Amino acid sequence: MTKLLRCRDVGFDCDAEVRAESQEELLAQVAQHAREAHGIEEVPDEVVARALAATEEVEGTDATAP
Repeated sequence: MTKLLRCRDVGFDCDAEVRAESQEELLAQVAQHAREAHGIEEVPDEVVARALAATEEVEGTDATAP
């Protein structure tokens, strides 16, 4: 199953979605998106916790990061 996280579900006004096959890959893509789209160099622990709580398991393997 693919892991899916919507940026909006973490509290940002952003329509980006991140998909990955593992939690580690997902968090790496989230960190990259946070830097590139939101100017966040280091993702705070509370945002990581919200991201993990908001992550869904979905069918398919279309792993993409905006």
